[in-house]
Amino acid sequence: MRRNSTHKNNLRIFFLSVFFIVYVAITDIYYLLPPLFGVAFVLAQEKYEEESYGIFYFLVPFFIYFEASKGLPLSSTILFVLFSFKILLPKFRKFFGYSKAFIPLFVFYAYFGYFGFLYCFAWLLDASIPQFSWLLGLYALCEIFLVWFFLWIV
Repeated sequence: MRRNSTHKNNLRIFFLSVFFIVYVAITDIYYLLPPLFGVAFVLAQEKYEEESYGIFYFLVPFFIYFEASKGLPLSSTILFVLFSFKILLPKFRKFFGYSKAFIPLFVFYAYFGYFGFLYCFAWLLDASIPQFSWLLGLYALCEIFLVWFFLWIV
């Protein structure tokens, strides 16, 4: 009989999500640090494709906190993720397959696709959105290297 047994994968995901939330708070102070939106998007995508939906219990609060700290519309990241995973990702996977070589493309899509989604969101609801910045490209380049590290951990 085993005692004090915990599911180590859930603990790992829990501590990573706590790290993500603390890190997003730090990115409000230091603007050159990437906010890890692309990394969270790719991790969510990998777990979604494995049909392991438990990670969304930890990533949804991260996305909501990300929106609140950056002044973005409420639940826009969740809508973007749902739109991407339900509509765009199956069509992309059907055409190109399931290669890990596309992960850098998904990081760029996370930032620039979300920015385009915000423009559509603002156009439909007549809301204001943040201005485009060259830092998005810098964030995406940094997160391409970080996503391989986080995929290795998770």
